[in-house]
Amino acid sequence: MKKKIPLLLSVIPLLSVCFMPANAEDITANHNDSLLRLFTDNPEFCLYCGELHTGTGGSFVRFFHDIAYFFCGIAGTYPDSGRMWFSYDTIDAGADKPFYFIHAGDNHAGFIDERDYGDKRLVETAKNREHDWPAALRVLDDLSFKAKELNALIVHTGDLIDFVSCKNLDIAKDFTANNDVFACAGNHEYHVYIWDDGDDIARRKSVEDKVQASFTNNIRFSVRKEHGVKFIVIDNSFHNIEKWQLDKFKEEISDGMPVILALHVPVYAPDIFEFQMKKLDYPHPAWLMAVPEEVMREYNYEDTWIEEQKANDATNEFYDLIVSTPNIKAIVVGHDHAHFVSQVTHTLKQYMVATDEGQIFAVK
Repeated sequence: MKKKIPLLLSVIPLLSVCFMPANAEDITANHNDSLLRLFTDNPEFCLYCGELHTGTGGSFVRFFHDIAYFFCGIAGTYPDSGRMWFSYDTIDAGADKPFYFIHAGDNHAGFIDERDYGDKRLVETAKNREHDWPAALRVLDDLSFKAKELNALIVHTGDLIDFVSCKNLDIAKDFTANNDVFACAGNHEYHVYIWDDGDDIARRKSVEDKVQASFTNNIRFSVRKEHGVKFIVIDNSFHNIEKWQLDKFKEEISDGMPVILALHVPVYAPDIFEFQMKKLDYPHPAWLMAVPEEVMREYNYEDTWIEEQKANDATNEFYDLIVSTPNIKAIVVGHDHAHFVSQVTHTLKQYMVATDEGQIFAVK
């Protein structure tokens, strides 16, 4: 009889998990209402295997995977599929006191729920993108866990969400409210129908207020000080910055305080340009900011690619400041979904983060 008590105690929380009320989401994740979802055909991403389960047959696979994931939690060991991995580096910034921060980006949470069903184009967008980022919530969970473990600030360089939907904005709001997050916007923070959105600036203006409401800092330009080091996040998500951002940047770097700069789009350097053009596993232009026009001739793409990335006057001046200001100690960026450390100048490194990577930095 004594041997059965631990088993019974383990079954009670499992049953409570399985019978939690169902909700009516179409494309979703992190469900705990396993039994109530049997015989339903809603497509759902699985936290256990990272795959999309569909149809009534898939509901039984989800049920058993939910049980497996539950016991993984008890054991403290989760499956490797769809997990965040962590790299480690040091930034010598002249901090008053050593501290950690975690750099992450491009998680692309791409979900909808019943509030979005009336927009047929948005539903179609979600279905077109549902296989691209199935583990987004699991990765964000891993990031949150590691940040709390290290008592570390999360510096997020954009594309936390894949497109603007009620569900995705809730995910961003929950993540930023429950973690210490300092973020800049990525281009996908302003996407609605992904590649069928029209003019970038007009689209940003149409959704900017409701997107900003899901973040705890101004995602277009913000400053934060940590132990004698200044973090500056700037929205350059469309490959340029604006004059008002340049003016604020000049003001912030003028006091000589050590700066760690966070952007979505990486800044040009010969090594990252070569990496983008020759070493990534799919052909596309090097998505960088302030690429010299003579270098862009190597793209061999339609003129629209080049026009989209041409630097305006503010951006060129911004780049000149970056490479000539000694108190800028590091740049962290995203956008291109790959791990790469770029040498912008002989003293300035730029750290590009992969979609499922958390870069843990010890700042000293």
